[in-house]
This record gives sequence, C-alpha cells and structure tokens, in this order.
Amino acid sequence: FFVVFLISILFRVHGFADQHIHSTVESPSTCTAQTPRIKTMSENDEPNPPVWPDSVMIFSPPANASEAKQIMDRIQPTQDPILKWEDFSDNPLPDGYPKETFMSGNHFVEERWALLFTPGDYKGVDFEIGYYVQMLGLGSKADDVTFVECKKGPFISALEKFTVRPPNGLGLDTFWRSAENFATAPSDGMKWVVSQAAPLRRVHIHSNLHLSERDAYVSGGVLANAVVEGTTDFGGQQQWISKNVHFKQKAVNGAWNLVFVGCTGDLPKASNGIVKSLSVTIDKSPRIRVEKPFIALEQDTNGAYNDRFVLRVPPVTKGADAVGPDLSGCKDDVRSFTRVKLGVPSSKSDHALAAKENNESLQAALDEGKDLVLSPGIYFLLEPLVLRKPHQVLLGIGLATLVAPKNGSPCVRVESKTPGVRVAGIMLEASVQDKRNDDNGSATQNVDGIASLFEWGSPDVTDDNGDPDFPGVLTDIFVRVGGSNPDRSVSTDVMVRIHSSNVVGDNLWLWRADHVKLRDGELPNFPHISPHYWQVVKDECKVKNGLVVNGHNVTMHGLFVEHTEETQTIWNGNDGMVRFYQCELPYDVSLDFADNGFVGYKIHEDVVRHDAQGLGIYSNFRDYNVESVTAIKHPIGDNVAIKIKNPFTVKLGNQGMIRTVVNGMGPGPQGFSFRISRHDTDGEL
Repeated sequence: FFVVFLISILFRVHGFADQHIHSTVESPSTCTAQTPRIKTMSENDEPNPPVWPDSVMIFSPPANASEAKQIMDRIQPTQDPILKWEDFSDNPLPDGYPKETFMSGNHFVEERWALLFTPGDYKGVDFEIGYYVQMLGLGSKADDVTFVECKKGPFISALEKFTVRPPNGLGLDTFWRSAENFATAPSDGMKWVVSQAAPLRRVHIHSNLHLSERDAYVSGGVLANAVVEGTTDFGGQQQWISKNVHFKQKAVNGAWNLVFVGCTGDLPKASNGIVKSLSVTIDKSPRIRVEKPFIALEQDTNGAYNDRFVLRVPPVTKGADAVGPDLSGCKDDVRSFTRVKLGVPSSKSDHALAAKENNESLQAALDEGKDLVLSPGIYFLLEPLVLRKPHQVLLGIGLATLVAPKNGSPCVRVESKTPGVRVAGIMLEASVQDKRNDDNGSATQNVDGIASLFEWGSPDVTDDNGDPDFPGVLTDIFVRVGGSNPDRSVSTDVMVRIHSSNVVGDNLWLWRADHVKLRDGELPNFPHISPHYWQVVKDECKVKNGLVVNGHNVTMHGLFVEHTEETQTIWNGNDGMVRFYQCELPYDVSLDFADNGFVGYKIHEDVVRHDAQGLGIYSNFRDYNVESVTAIKHPIGDNVAIKIKNPFTVKLGNQGMIRTVVNGMGPGPQGFSFRISRHDTDGEL
C-alpha cells in the first residue's frame, strides 16, 4: 500500500526544484543534484523504493486546506493524548489557562512512528510531535520541505498544563522524539519545549524559536545544524547545547548551562556563571564535525525528485568547514537504497523467536556489506548486531529500539579497527539477564565478562588507533536501563564502552531510569512525586556506569549520563574532548555511594591530556543523606594538561549534597540557599 501511495504522490512533486516557492524559504546554499553511488546490480539488491511498514507514514504537499486537514488527521493518532478542560473540571476555565493540554500518557508505550514528508510546501499544516515519533523531511536540502502559512508547523509544547504547576505544565519528561531536515515559518514562532533525547536537527527556522514555555520546568536539549532567522529564547532551560547553528538574531535567557559549538551569528557573551548562575561556553572552532546520516528521495540529474530512496552520509569536516550550519547536502555521500537493508521488527509474539528472526535478517545484510536502516519498532535481540565493514551505516528512524540479548552481550558491537562506521538514531534498552557464567559457551559476550549495551571496539585490542580522517561516529543514541519493562530486575554493568580511538559522539543520553512504568493494578510508591510512575529504589534497574572511554582522541558533543549506581562517566583515554555534560546523580543510593568515592565524572589517574567544558552535575539524594565529596575527579601533576572549564553543581532538592565541584575545590551548596555552585578560578583548571 505505501509503495503504491508513494509512487502516486511523487508524480505531484516531480520537478519540485522548479516549482518550489523560494521566496518563502530561502536556502542558505545551493548545489548541483547528486546521483547515488550504484554498484553493479545483483540478485541481493534491496527493493527501491522499499516496502515501508505501517509505522512509517509518507505525506505529500497538500493542494488545498482540505488536504492539509487530511494530513493532520492522519498524524493525530501519533500525537500525545489531549485533555480538554471540560473533561478535566466542571469549573469555569480560569484566566490564563488553555482550553486543552497535551498529556504524558504515552511515556512508556510500545508504538514507534516515522513521519516522512516529500519535498514541497505544506501550507497550513500544524501538528505536535509525540513520544516515540520522528518527523523527517525527504529533501536533499533542509529547505526542500517547508511548512508555510501555518500557525505552529511541527511543534512540541509543555505537557500536563492542568495537573503540574498549572497552567505552566511540564517539560521535564518530554523525551524520545525528534525532528529533522525541513524549514518552517510559523506565525506563532516554532515551539520546541523538550528535555533529553529530543533533538532538533538540520532545520531552517524562519521565525522565533521558543525552547521553553511560560514557567514549565525543562531540562534539554540539542539543536544542531540549523539556521534561526528570529530570536532564540532558551527561557528556563536548565541546560542546552547548540552545535553548528547560525543565530541571525539574539539567543537569550537560559538557567544554568548553555554550550555553543561551531555556532555563528548573534551569540550571548561567554560567562563562567559565577555571578549570574548561567554559564555560557563557546567553542568557536571545534576540532571535528560530523553530521548525522539521513534518508531522502533520489534526484535526477536535473534536480527533479523521483520515487527512489537514498541514504545520505555527510562528510567529516575540520577547520573552517567545521563551523556554522550546512543545510545543502552538497558534499554528502549519496548511497542508493538498493544497497540499504530496511529492517522491520519481527512480528512474532514470542520474544525469543522474534530475537532469532531479527538477528538472522539484520546481521545477514550487515555481513553482505549493506547499510542498515531500522524502521520504527522494537527489536528483541538474541546476540549483538555486529558492524565489520568500513564506512558502514546503522541508522534508526522513528526511535527504533533494540532490546539487549539476555546473556550480557551488547545490542551493537563495532569491530575493532573498522574506520568510518556511523551509528545513529537508535534506542538501546536493557533486558532481564540470564545468569552468566564462564561455562555458557556464548561467543557473543564481551571478552572481559562485563555486560554492556554498546561496544565500540574490544577491550582486548589495545592498538585500535582508529582513523582521524574517518572517525567512528555515534549520533542520537538513547540508552535506558529500566522504564518500559515492568520487571525492574533489568540490568547491565555499563551502558556504553568505547575502546577504539578516534570516535565522535553527538548527543548521547545514557539513562538509568529514575521512574518506570507501573505494573497492572500497582499504586505509585511516591505519589507526591508522580501519580503516574513507580520511582526506582535501591537495587532496581541496576547498572554501575553510563560511559567508559578507553580509546584516545574521543570527542563528545552533548553527553548526558544519569542515575547509575557508581561513577557515571569514566574516562581512561588521552586527548578526550567534551563539550557539554549533564549528569544527575542517583536518587536512591545509600551512604556507600559517597564512602566509595563515586562521582559524576572521573578522569583516570594515568591520563595526561583532557579538555572538558560546560559540565553540570546535580544531586537529588532522595532516600539517604549522601554527601559526595566532589563532582569531578582528575589527576594533577607537572606533566598533566587537564582543562575543566565552567564546571558546576546543583542541589535539586531532598537530602545530602555534593560538597565541592572539582577535586575537592569550589564551594558546595549549603541547604537550599546556594543551589548552584561554581568553581571560582574563572571556571578553569
């Protein structure tokens, strides 16, 4: 059905390059249409166009208001549930309250969706992007898909406006959704009120951009490879990283920590945050920049789109080319979908049988050297998906979710000494582990016996230097231990380990759940915190560390690590570089957490070079009066060149505290009078 539908609609946008309304949305750059690399056709080629599953919706530009409404009606089931005031209360609507609000009832659902928009103008189309929904333009340039003459376009607003700090609502739990590769010109401005795991990428915004709403609490977020024509208002965003964004007008407000990497235009003034509590970190010249791969429609040599699909892989850039946005796609490596496997999750209800089917289908394609695009859905795994071919791409759309094997093996493993691999757009989820021992004969476990959810390289390969010109890249990787699974014995040892050198990370959220789905008939254990979820307590959803880096020259732009039971991030390799780190320590740990010296960010004592900027580490020790000695540990010595810029801590509430910021230095919070503490040497060590 979807193939026939796609072919029919593409006749309407064929020749789009000549018909598009450039006066509405002007592309910042243009280039000649690229035709894909196509090897000799073989019997193992994939169908192009692919046969999309029902979890993928494809839209064409509406010819009139009626067709615009049809688009919005189709999207409506993917949006967050709506609660109208009259269904909530018999009282008159108070002044300042909205007539309806989006709710968070889809927080742990199993459905996943990808909304694909073919090139053209989408007049009068407004829609909310809900949980586990990704919206994607299918043009080679961001400006090829435009939302015009609309009030909101694609948007996300605060949730729960009648039930959480009314009428402000909440954005703290607005996770697991994304949008990319389009232009928008909404009359109300673009609203993107989110927290972690909700990136906005490759966009041209012809209006103001609102990253918060009223006084709703928000804890974001990532804006990458974008042009914003109007004012960007961070509002009350606790933290945010902007990467390769051009701000044509001012970027204003923000609460604690704003980081700008490779950005241009009207940026705020850099600040260590000691006086005004908002630190602003600006890295004008990042050492490397690699944008996320994306799917698009194929173009003929004259620029007209046809019905076939391509995978576009942006290049590695350095120096001046690593600064500012690139929405043109001129230098992309364009790969035909004839050599891209479209993964569709097994429909078998038995998880073990589904896992076997998933592994057989997906691994066979990877071993043939094909790239792999995972359609929306949940993929149970029997063993890791292994990438062995240089420059191979594993891309998930619609928040495709991989559930870990039950023997401690990772969901994904990139073999050592495999340059140029890209892994992007996937969720990884821990499973309930079978008892692991040395006699189970599994060849898929990590060689050192440590369970994990993602492995880049192998701990027994110590000379995996990678390739600085073709680094491995992780983009939009969202990992969770606990959440949707009602069995709280899900576990792993470490979420992500990087053994290879020259790897780049761009927006990783590594989350040990602080709240999980209620079992049928179960009441919440802390109803004053939330009536909707179970709050994780000691010995549930167990995981020691979020990220362990053993490789050298590893770069992270946007790293979020939260709630693990021991040290959150451990960095063992030299020449690590981090721009933006957000870390919340676990709520439920006992006094042993402090007694054992666990911290938010630890650089190994043998490391001599490291550069980390814009680091915020928060405490909210709910169950025990934990007093951590410090937030960040690193070695000190005559030959040690460690740079820690703009670090700070925040006491969010409850008991205990983090006493100091770095290595026992910097003031800690006292009660609630100093929620934010900064290091007092201009933010640098």
